[in-house]
Amino acid sequence: MNQLYRALHMPPGRLLRKLTGEKEVYTIAVRRIPPADDAGPLPALGAAPYTQLPGRAGAWFADPMLYRRDGARWLFAEAMDLAAGKGHIEACELYDDGTAGPWQRVLEEDFHLSFPLVFDWDGETWMIPESGADHSLRLYRCRAFPGEWELVQRFAVGGELCDTILLDKAPGALTLLGSETRPQNQFFVRWRRYTLRHAAAAEPLPGTEPPPPEGPFELLPDEAFNLQHRTFDLTSRNAGPLFALGGQTVHPTQVSTTVDYGVYLQFLAQRGRSEVPLCAAMPQHLCITGLDEKDVIGVHTYCRDDVLEVIDARYLTKLPKAPAPGGGQA
Repeated sequence: MNQLYRALHMPPGRLLRKLTGEKEVYTIAVRRIPPADDAGPLPALGAAPYTQLPGRAGAWFADPMLYRRDGARWLFAEAMDLAAGKGHIEACELYDDGTAGPWQRVLEEDFHLSFPLVFDWDGETWMIPESGADHSLRLYRCRAFPGEWELVQRFAVGGELCDTILLDKAPGALTLLGSETRPQNQFFVRWRRYTLRHAAAAEPLPGTEPPPPEGPFELLPDEAFNLQHRTFDLTSRNAGPLFALGGQTVHPTQVSTTVDYGVYLQFLAQRGRSEVPLCAAMPQHLCITGLDEKDVIGVHTYCRDDVLEVIDARYLTKLPKAPAPGGGQA
């Protein structure tokens, strides 16, 4: 979107801080799930503080996604390389006490990657990261965990598809939900649902050979669902995978404004084929150790298991100057 328009509609205090050199960056933070008497049955709420995971100079981390393998908990995330101006995917082991092993780079392309959905299916481990900058949905297969992945198939989707999650998993087929951004203002989104399945041979014309499939899989849009969600809005964007809580399925989503991306989390509870609001998590109500609450301006990803909750948060800070060539200061 037009950055001048965004600046003109930004809260004056934030605009002043950015004019004095502060930047918007992300951090990933984790906490043990609070007891019921603190947060009740609601995600991300309660007074218990989150603790930031260690990062490193020249990068920030966002879009945390949990994955279990052989009894270990792994965290996959976007790592934004500030010098390169694009993200790639890194992973670390995350322990029950909220501490983490070292980050390791696991997947990189010539374009931006984020929101790494990692899952097991049909006896193998797969990843679907956000690759909207390539106007595609890309399916990767793990060759050696956690750091070797091969691209199995690229599906052109005709636009920027972001933040894809699994709705259902069956032998031979997946149901996926992502969001298509509006080109004029990418804060506006609409749901897009697909079936990803093993490719079937097309019916040949009489007297001809059937054309070979374009790859081992095919991606089929759910036309009826997509037609029902043809209008762009500021709320139809995933904030993380579905999870079970209190006997119900909860869908974390993120809410933007016309000038600000990923401002807060909105949790929806499934009721049959519909979803109803359960609760919201606002950045000003989150306590993150080491961050002043006045600096936190957004929270837009959430995941959990039976022990830990993980979020990312956007905040304002002054970044250290990059070293100049030869080791001096720029």
